Formats: sequence, C-alpha cells, structure tokens
Amino acid sequence: MKKVYILAAIMAVVVGIAVYLFASSLEHEARAGADEKGQAVVAAKEIPANTQIAGDMVKTVQLPAGSINAVAATELSQVVGKIARYPLLPGEQILLPRLAEKGNEGGALSYALEEGYRAISVAVNDVTGVSGYINRGDRVDVVATLVAYDATKKNQPVSTLIAQNLLVLETGTKWKKPTDSASDGYATVTLAATPQEALKINYAATNGKLGLVLRPVLDNAKVTTKNYP
Repeated sequence: MKKVYILAAIMAVVVGIAVYLFASSLEHEARAGADEKGQAVVAAKEIPANTQIAGDMVKTVQLPAGSINAVAATELSQVVGKIARYPLLPGEQILLPRLAEKGNEGGALSYALEEGYRAISVAVNDVTGVSGYINRGDRVDVVATLVAYDATKKNQPVSTLIAQNLLVLETGTKWKKPTDSASDGYATVTLAATPQEALKINYAATNGKLGLVLRPVLDNAKVTTKNYP
C-alpha cells in the first residue's frame, strides 16, 4: 500500500513538471509572437474621403505582426496616388480594399470620369437610342431639333449637331420590349461631356428633342455641319 502512495506521488510530480513545461513553452511562443514586428502603412494625418493620397499623408511604421490587418498596405507605393474612398484618421492602417484608382470606378461612376468632364444622362427610346445598339465605351454624336425664328418671326424647327464624339459611360437599366422579343432596350444613356456640352444637351433636352448618332469604332474626327433646314 505504501508503494502505491509513493508511485502516486511520483506521478503527480511528473505531471506537474509536464504541465509547467507546457505552460512555459506557450508563454515563450506568445512572447516571441509579441516581439515579432511587421511593416504597415498608416495615415500620417487626417485624410478626408475622396482625397488623392500624397506622399506626405502616409508613412510606414513597425507594428506587432499580430496587430497588422491582413489587407493592410505594407509599402508606400501601394497607397500613394490612390484615392481614399473613406475618411482616415492619423495612425489608422491603410486597407487596400478601401482605396480606389482614377479610371477604375469600382462601382462609382465618378472615378471613371476624366478630369474636366461631367456625366450627364439623356432619355432615349428605340429610335433616339439607335434601337438599343449603343453600348458602354461607344462614341456618339448628339443631334437636337429646336424651334428657331426665321426672318418673319415664324416658328421654324431646326435640326443641329450640338456635341460630337462623346464617350458612353453607361446605358440605363434595360427593359423588355412589348413584343417580348429577345432584344432589350434602355431608357437612358449616360455620356461624358464638357461642362459647355452638358449645358447644350440640357437646354436641348428641355426645349426640344434629342437624338444620339452612333459613331464607328476609331472614328474620332469632328466634322463641320450645317443646320437643317
């Protein structure tokens, strides 16, 4: 019986030592992980939303590896020149999915617009929208029929070319034709226009009728036309 107690005591000591060694190894690993550092890019100052990030707005810092977000930028080259889609606070890690790039809309049309241009939508139907054959990326001219005054002050409708070679940014939501045919149509077309062109288009749409003319691929030349009649 005495031998049993002795063996039990020895086993308890062995188990205690094993538990201690195991806990010590876990603590050592945790300390090693805490000491391990990694590089992350953070905001050096407050950055408002929709701001293009300059070099003085961000910096790299060394942080505990476990505290660095998996999608955080680690190099300045990944950040500088990009656009912050959301506001950033000083010291905040820069997350790559929260950045945008000019020319790559990422769901926002404003990022696809070139500098100096505006997006304007015009209402179209089967006829004025070229029977639904206009697609994103095409180029179109805009024609308008407006009421003018001739020498005798009589109302005279005139057709005129008010804008040329405009980029199609988007076509509106497509709808099925009443005939239930396989083809679809759209009710609006969104164009990239200069502010002056946008004013002309808006005026013509309010005071007359608009139509779009589809241009062939690679034909970007502007032409001189006369009003009709």
